Amino acid sequence: MDPILIAIIVSLVFLGGIYYYTSNMSKSTMKNMDLRGKELAAALGLPAPETPKNLLSSFYTVELSGIVKDREFYFTSFTRSEKTSSSYTTQFSWKIKGSENNRVIISKEGIVTTFQKQFGVKDTQIGEKEFDNLFLVKCDDPEYVKSVLNSELIRYFTKHAKILYGTIIIHHQEVHYEESGVLANEQDLQRLLRVIELCRLIAIETEKNV
Repeated sequence: MDPILIAIIVSLVFLGGIYYYTSNMSKSTMKNMDLRGKELAAALGLPAPETPKNLLSSFYTVELSGIVKDREFYFTSFTRSEKTSSSYTTQFSWKIKGSENNRVIISKEGIVTTFQKQFGVKDTQIGEKEFDNLFLVKCDDPEYVKSVLNSELIRYFTKHAKILYGTIIIHHQEVHYEESGVLANEQDLQRLLRVIELCRLIAIETEKNV
């Protein structure tokens, strides 16, 4: 048999295997996203999200919105599937009454943040050693950050540092959180509920400074 033809057949079989694997993985992930979305809605007292009819879509999303504890809340978990790969994102926002021009970004210290510091990214120090060692805070107004992150919130951050997989952004009229990945299981759901509560407390303190 012609070597070129053999190479083409092998390539097609390989690509077919990748497509089969990612397709089945995507279907499983989508069903899991739908289940976790319904569980999250129940935990927050919101209507269950609608299940999109096409589970094989290249873009699949679960959305929640409504009033939770007297505050507007928005949640989105989505996946983008391509031929050989998929990307996953989970994010939510608490609305803030009023407008805030200061932009605050809080993320956990790690390889990426260490790399950022080496290239000149400024880290706002809060003055609490344990917190400053665990988190990277970016803001042009250190005093503003200190007014928002009171002692109670700092204790919450340091106690529950492991629950934060992503980044918290305080800007304009919302406290926004975003992380890579989707809610895979009950443990993920319970973790995210604690992050949601943390961001709600941040929203309350932020409003006091608007």
